[in-house]
Amino acid sequence: MSSLQTFVRRAFPVVCCMIVAAAASLSADAAVITWETPQTISGDSDVSTTGSLIYAYNVGPNTVSPSTVNGVTFAAFAYPVSGTTVSVGDVTFTESTDLLAAFSSLGSASAPYSSLSSEYRALLNEAGGAGLPDTLTVTLGGLTNGQTYVLQWWLSNSSPIPPIGSVTATAGNGVTLDSNTSDTTGGVGQFVFGTFTADATSQSFDLNGVALQRPAINAFQVRTVPEPALWVEAVAAVACGGLAMRRARRG
Repeated sequence: MSSLQTFVRRAFPVVCCMIVAAAASLSADAAVITWETPQTISGDSDVSTTGSLIYAYNVGPNTVSPSTVNGVTFAAFAYPVSGTTVSVGDVTFTESTDLLAAFSSLGSASAPYSSLSSEYRALLNEAGGAGLPDTLTVTLGGLTNGQTYVLQWWLSNSSPIPPIGSVTATAGNGVTLDSNTSDTTGGVGQFVFGTFTADATSQSFDLNGVALQRPAINAFQVRTVPEPALWVEAVAAVACGGLAMRRARRG
């Protein structure tokens, strides 16, 4: 057998596997988002600045305003008065089967919410969601196929009469955020990081309320992921920053 024939015989299975893998990637609806452990909101340092910002949005009613926290500017993502879908920039929210709904006055004069910075309170005071306990689908566009991203999103409701509760996000797997970890007026919710490698120019995930409650989201940002070691350090820094702030308040 010639050296060329030997090469072809050995390379053929590898090439076949590559073709199958590529076809599977093309046929996939969306990449799996790998979620970190949710963290309780504590201060401006919650907002990640690691990697390059793709976009960040403050979600709410048509009066929502931009908010800058930890140097990251969250542009206004205004929900319509009625409708089943809304797009701002490269991001689209779709409600099924009812109408979109926006929430305001989610803050409180009580701590720990009242102890947050004014910009952070503005970020958490409003949210976008669904009018009924249906599925809210978020589609993140403007992505690069093969690029790894991190999604950070927030859920919080400090008002005395909570219009929203816990919410589960799914994209291959799921994570559940609690909108008020202390179940008291002034209590704060959680945020979470999720990483994914884009297999298309867009990525979708679903939000569903827990126990027949309505889904909602206060804010979110998408950033490129830096080197793995730097990303691990960044997540650890956010967690340690929150712990330090809580210890300082107790002292």
